[in-house]
Amino acid sequence: MAVVLKGQDMAVTANRRHGLLPTARRRHCSAVLVAAAAAAVWAVLGGSSPSLPTWLNPSSPGEVGSLEVSRRLVLAAGLATVQASPVWAEANLKLDQYGRVIMPDGSLARTDGAAERYTGSATFLNKPKVFVAGSTGELGRRVVLDMIRTGMSVYCGLRDNGKRMEMQYENRKSAKYEMTVVGDALIEGGRQKELEEQLADASVVVHVAGARFGFDVLRLGSGLDGTEAERTDLNGTIALVDAAVAKGVKKFIYVSAILVNAKALGEQVSGSDAYKNWNNYGQVLDKKLAAEEYIKKSGLDYTIIRPVPMTNDFPKDVGGIYFAKPDSMLLKQGEVGNKVSRDDVSLAILDAVFNEKASRSTFELVGVPKQSPTAREQWWVPQEGGKAR
Repeated sequence: MAVVLKGQDMAVTANRRHGLLPTARRRHCSAVLVAAAAAAVWAVLGGSSPSLPTWLNPSSPGEVGSLEVSRRLVLAAGLATVQASPVWAEANLKLDQYGRVIMPDGSLARTDGAAERYTGSATFLNKPKVFVAGSTGELGRRVVLDMIRTGMSVYCGLRDNGKRMEMQYENRKSAKYEMTVVGDALIEGGRQKELEEQLADASVVVHVAGARFGFDVLRLGSGLDGTEAERTDLNGTIALVDAAVAKGVKKFIYVSAILVNAKALGEQVSGSDAYKNWNNYGQVLDKKLAAEEYIKKSGLDYTIIRPVPMTNDFPKDVGGIYFAKPDSMLLKQGEVGNKVSRDDVSLAILDAVFNEKASRSTFELVGVPKQSPTAREQWWVPQEGGKAR
């Protein structure tokens, strides 16, 4: 689905969820039909249309505008569930249209003080410039959009020109944001010098690139190479870290995964189907752990985020975002949750750019069913993964 930012000097179009692929309609069709039927029944009964809160109003300042009708119906259909939930109501949190907890003033992150924190670095509107590695992936596209909505200058590192066309990424400059497309930004070993040039004057690197797994009918041959995990997740990360150090980057944010440290947690964990099935693709979890260790020893200020398996579902459908301690989420029965929305992970990445509590630490992210999101002032305070707060 195409999302157009409203009120900009140049219209930015970004596919937040599914690009232009047929999968954009995967589960929303039934929700749209249900919402439309409910609206028709309400009209027949003479009911008046309920007023929408500000987080569903696309004309609100800083919110996404020009949403498709199907998106409006899906959001409206889910609104009753959110409003009826006493847990979410009691939390008294301000939410955006995806059900993510945002700042009291409606912004996605608190950015004041960024200029001082990134002193000596190139900035845009007093915010650091950011290079996003893997900007066209399911998570990367969300990160780019959230940063543009926050009024930042973003370098979109990508390797697939076809996905660039899907995402409608173009070089754009305005008084409110900047987008610079960086093609052939391959996160692979031996590319440190090339990556140094591609980082340009970015003072923050967000690394969400990783080995692709699974057959893609539109990209034959991708996702089937068992050596890609070592080439990208390990050697590529090393090259990107070395490039960041050489360029004087001040912040490195890496999205890893849970269970990367399974071998140190005993046979019960390392012998679990969850670990073996995931790690079977090129020992990808082992490579990610080695990449984490390299980042920690680099001298960079870092934030390592380990999400449980991610989903494209809305945060309000998955459950409230929860910050767990490292090695506490093992995908076992009885844990607080077993999946997290990519929208929540994207917001956490954005917040980590500005929030000092995220510095030099590792966090595991999960959505907790039937729980409200963690209040923003409590973010980056990890809890046990075995029980909800």
